[in-house]
This record gives sequence, C-alpha cells and structure tokens, in this order.
Amino acid sequence: MPQFNDILKRIDEAITKFNKVIPGIQKSIFNDLQDELKRLDTVDGKIKTTVANIKIITSIKNKLLRLILTPEYKKEVKDFVKAFNDVTKLQNEYWLSVEKEFEPTPLLREIKTQAIEDTVKSLSASGIGATIQEQITDILRTNITTGGSYSALNNQLREALVNTETDGLLLKYTKQITTDAINQYSAQYTQTVSNDLGFEWFAYQGSDIKTTRPFCDAMTDFRYFHVTEIPDLLAAKDLYYMKDGHKTKVPIYEKTGLPHGMIPGTNPSNFQINRGGYNCGHQIRPVSAAIVPNDIKEKVFASPEYKAFKNS
Repeated sequence: MPQFNDILKRIDEAITKFNKVIPGIQKSIFNDLQDELKRLDTVDGKIKTTVANIKIITSIKNKLLRLILTPEYKKEVKDFVKAFNDVTKLQNEYWLSVEKEFEPTPLLREIKTQAIEDTVKSLSASGIGATIQEQITDILRTNITTGGSYSALNNQLREALVNTETDGLLLKYTKQITTDAINQYSAQYTQTVSNDLGFEWFAYQGSDIKTTRPFCDAMTDFRYFHVTEIPDLLAAKDLYYMKDGHKTKVPIYEKTGLPHGMIPGTNPSNFQINRGGYNCGHQIRPVSAAIVPNDIKEKVFASPEYKAFKNS
C-alpha cells in the first residue's frame, strides 16, 4: 500500500542527488577564476586600478555563466525535474489508496507543468546563473576598482566557493531552489486534493535535522491539527520546542509577525504550501478524523473557530 512517507523519501532523494555535484562545480569555478586573475596587473601585492584590469572583470563576467551552467549541471537539472513526475505518480497512488474514485484533474496537471517551468527557469541562466554571476562580479569589482590586495581577493573567492565550513554561493542557492521547488509542488498537490476531498485534519511530517527551525521542531511533535487551528499555529500559540534541554516557546520574527524562517505573507490559505518557510523539507499530510485522539478532537470541537467553520 502506498505510504505518504514514500513521497517524502523521493523528494529527499532528488534534492540530495542534484546538490551532490555542486561542490565539484564550485571548485572548478574557483580554479578557473584563479587562472583568470593571473592576468591582473599588480604592484607590491595590490591590484592596480587600470582600464585593462577593469576590462578583465567584464571578460570574467561573460565567462561565468559557462563555468556555472556546465553540461553536467544541465544534465542534473533535467534529471531533477523528472522527479516531479515521480512525485506525481506517488501522489496519485497514495490518493487512490485513500479514495478509490480519485482521478487527477486538469488543474493538477497544470500545477505540475507550471512548477517544472518555474524550477527550470530558477536553475537556469536567467535565474541562479545571473544571481551567482552578479555576486562574484561584485567581489571582483570591489577589489579591482579600489586597488585591493590580490591575496585578499583570492581569499574572498575561496570563502565564497570552496570553504568547506560553508555551502558556498552556488550550493546555497541550489539547495534552496531545489528544496523549495519540489516540496512546494508536492504540498500544493496535497492541498488541492485535500480540499477537493474535504479533509480537515492534518499531521506535520518529516525528519528533524540539525538546521530544523523551532517552528518545525514543535510541529513534528504537535501530532494532529485541524484546519481551524492554522491561524494560532502561525502565531506560535502553545507551540514549544526543546532548546538546551528546556521547553522553549517558538519565537516570532517581529518583521513578519510569523515564526522565524517563514516566507513573508504566509497565511492560513497558503500555509500548507509554504509550511515552515524557505528550505523546509517537511510536508503536511491529510489524515482521517478517525485516527485523531479524542482529547485533541474535543478541544477543537469546543473552540469558537471550529463552530464558526462548521456554520460557514
């Protein structure tokens, strides 16, 4: 019988496989940049502010896209978007096990088409290519136009691309794009079908990792929640997580009025898609009211929000 966890597993596999090749690409970019920087005119270890050196910035900028969007990278993009088809197949199998009359609608097919198009664009020259190109160019421009140290420039590029203590510029963005793209697609698929089938109860699923945010940490321990509780969840009402061995209230980020890390503008309508925010690998699974413990149901049923929901 298809399990919801099979969807989560396929999502994680796709993200891991894609990002596995990125450190090697970052290293190649750094090595190529070092060769290019040898062309710079320097004096006493300082970069001379000359027309020739400024032109080298333009030359490197033009080359950066080719260094980033290698044939290997493009192949991984094609393989990654194929995972959307796998997730769709698993979603359909799961929903057929829940509702034997389930059938994918044209809306679901369009959601997939749009998600794939958006993902390819984000991972292409006009998306991540332009972003990384501009950030590396800014590092070069700042150092060359101010006559900075040649060794300092090399160190900044090393820090940005191959420092093993951090992800590196390219990996940082590919992780976020791939994680958000396929997770949000799956979440939107789930929400659309859940709404059509009238599900009201949900469970927050996925494994907690070292970088798991307080909100997600609390939610994976929260067990079940009703759709009418989402406004309170977004306000972190009665949400606690363990910090240094102590039960701690989930903090709210003042700027957004939401738990830390959430995408600005997250509300009860899009929470099931946005979930814990950027880089969130959790999914929200619809569940039957029959498996929700009575004490949880009784608490919800007694709330004015639930009564208003039922009378709407």
